[in-house]
Amino acid sequence: MKTNEILSNGSRRTFLQLSAAATAAAAFRITTEASLAAEDRKVFHPGAVVIDANENPLGPCDAARKAIVDMAPQGGRYSYWLAEEFVKTFTEMEGLKPEYVHVFPGSSEPLHFSVLAFTSPAKSYVTADPGYEAGMKAAKISGARIVKTPLTKTYAHDIKAMLAAAPDAGLFYVCSPNNPTGTLTPHSEIEQLLAAKPKGSVVLVDEAYIHFSDGVSALDLVKADRDLIVLRTFSKIYGMAGIRCGMAIGRPDLLAKLDPPQPPA
Repeated sequence: MKTNEILSNGSRRTFLQLSAAATAAAAFRITTEASLAAEDRKVFHPGAVVIDANENPLGPCDAARKAIVDMAPQGGRYSYWLAEEFVKTFTEMEGLKPEYVHVFPGSSEPLHFSVLAFTSPAKSYVTADPGYEAGMKAAKISGARIVKTPLTKTYAHDIKAMLAAAPDAGLFYVCSPNNPTGTLTPHSEIEQLLAAKPKGSVVLVDEAYIHFSDGVSALDLVKADRDLIVLRTFSKIYGMAGIRCGMAIGRPDLLAKLDPPQPPA
């Protein structure tokens, strides 16, 4: 089965448009995620199943592969405007303003930057256990207390426990669907978390696997200007893990804190 057959006919055009746009945008990004994650590089046999990576073995769809080939002759030019075109495509599809989306090489980089921006020795990082662990690396760098709250008996996020465990929280990380258990955090519980969280704290919802579920996205809460950032990636259903393209979606004032510090003029 081809990648573009994963989605229904009604969403196939959207899938192809975003795949091609993301491929072009990613082609000229400089990946710094490796320096943040400090992971060992390994080379696997092409047919290997790397079960801890959650990769799509089908790879990019035909439209994305064509975009890769078409962009190759421009490889000697800086083409930052491609990211702007990608943002325009995505925001028009989702009914968002362009300033509410920042493009990154994958979604791990904005995850790390969010932790560094909103946690500190005085502001805890709150996550589920078991859950996706990458954010804890950045929390150690920021000196934040790492609060791991056990999942419920149904292996889902326990939002009430997360709130109770860290009245000093700076960032709540919710992966929905959760990695590794695959459980969804209901939209209503994200709303409860936003309503009850400590003042000034931020909720980070990682929707890396949202396309594999029938769950409701939290993007509407971004549109409502809540204290929320949503992460999206093209590494999973889009089959582009090696190309590196992702997004952080949130209020402009929140996204501004994810930008690397600029040297003085």
